[in-house]
Amino acid sequence: MEIIQVGSDLAMPTLPWFAWLGLAAIVGGILSGVVKMLVVHRERMAMIRCGMDPDAPHRKPAYQDVD
Repeated sequence: MEIIQVGSDLAMPTLPWFAWLGLAAIVGGILSGVVKMLVVHRERMAMIRCGMDPDAPHRKPAYQDVD
């Protein structure tokens, strides 16, 4: 009795080597973006905990000095 596997090509498609490189680059880019967002968020929360305003360097003054 011989066992025949049906649909095995559909379950595990084979990709050429350059497709794996592109896939690895996309996954690596997404991963680095997520890590960067986490680091920026932690820095921002640390500034808030210390009583600093993280938006102060980027915020425009509410009034301008009049000479």
